[in-house]
Amino acid sequence: MANLHLICMPEYSSWTAKYYGELLRSKNHIFEISKAGFGCARLIKNEAEILILLVDPNFQKSGYANSILENLHTKLVNLKCDKIFLEVAELNIAARNLYLKNNYSQIARRPNYYSLKNGKKSDGLVFEIKFPLKV
Repeated sequence: MANLHLICMPEYSSWTAKYYGELLRSKNHIFEISKAGFGCARLIKNEAEILILLVDPNFQKSGYANSILENLHTKLVNLKCDKIFLEVAELNIAARNLYLKNNYSQIARRPNYYSLKNGKKSDGLVFEIKFPLKV
């Protein structure tokens, strides 16, 4: 996971293998893992935050990101989640388009939120999606 993170996001600081291990052992982190990549969300009560969603560059533009996202949605809704948040760098057009295509709405902007390895900053965009409660 840490290697894929570094490959997919070379301009950003990467998470370590140790950190990914901690997330995998955590009871409130939900993973969706495929042969092409993975996604991770943190669930607290009825709300979740997608922390990361990565697809190996060799598999990008093949529907894997959408599949990972949809499977995360299913897992979270089955755990009674009715709202999901996430942050994405303004520079990450592919991710922004993925979330917009999946009915997320941009609700906020965090100026200079992401620090790039070259010393520059990128705004963070906050998106959310709401799901109807199942009865």
